[in-house]
Amino acid sequence: MVIVGFIIGTVLGSFVEAVSNRLIKQTSILGRSYCEKCRKTLAWYDLFPVVSYLLLKGRCRYCQKKIPRQALIVEAGMGLAVALLFALTAPRFEMLVNFNQQTLLLGLELFFKLFVVSILAIVFLVDLRTGYIFDKVTYPAVALSGLFLIISTAAKSWFFYQDSLSSSLGKYFLPPYSNYVTDIIQRMWLAVGWSFLSAVALALIFVLLILITRGKGMGWGDVKYVLFLGLALGFPNNLVGIFLAFFLGAIVSVFLIAFGKKHFGQTIPFGPFLSLGAYLALLFGPQVLNSYLSSFKLGY
Repeated sequence: MVIVGFIIGTVLGSFVEAVSNRLIKQTSILGRSYCEKCRKTLAWYDLFPVVSYLLLKGRCRYCQKKIPRQALIVEAGMGLAVALLFALTAPRFEMLVNFNQQTLLLGLELFFKLFVVSILAIVFLVDLRTGYIFDKVTYPAVALSGLFLIISTAAKSWFFYQDSLSSSLGKYFLPPYSNYVTDIIQRMWLAVGWSFLSAVALALIFVLLILITRGKGMGWGDVKYVLFLGLALGFPNNLVGIFLAFFLGAIVSVFLIAFGKKHFGQTIPFGPFLSLGAYLALLFGPQVLNSYLSSFKLGY
């Protein structure tokens, strides 16, 4: 699955690089890829991530203009990021081959994680280069994340209820014998409610930060992006992601100031740190939270 993850990641990396460039240049994100110098539409055999760049020696086949090395870095970086995601969170290959209800849910969750990682990468690149997080990225991301939360939870609830109903013993965990099944379904929807509430709460905290700093510390793009992260990561994983973002941001800021790259009071795009924090939370969120709570002799 790791090799499959790397291949899928490089394909997504090619897409992410193209979308981020077009967002920065304010051009349509739709349409075929083309050389920015000669405007020649690229053939399908020139679009293999990483491989095409190496075979063409980093130059356009038609005009010999150098292809920015960033394209190779993004494709390879996304390949590694998705490979790690697959290694730590993806279901085993045999589970995907043996199709059933659980496989469908696992596949949907994996597809959603790939979507989330792609959004994280796009925002990372665009905000790092421009200092902006575009609404045309965050608005659809928020809508799709909220929709996924509702649909996936509805599917889980329905499958769980039907499995219990069809089982010879399962009916004894249903009313009037027991509330076991209904209690679990209620907890599923309660988790959805907490995800929505925590996402809104985090966004409001960022609004407060904007008001306190008069827009010097955060931007409105960060608010919308945090709303997406709150829904995409879910509660309490979203808290871990935001904490890691501030932690990483503080460390990098100290180093930049110490080495004279930035001066105290200068702004640094926060979107890249939010993306990194969210990605780490996607991989290690429960472990980080448990490690923190264990210091208070608690657990999650």
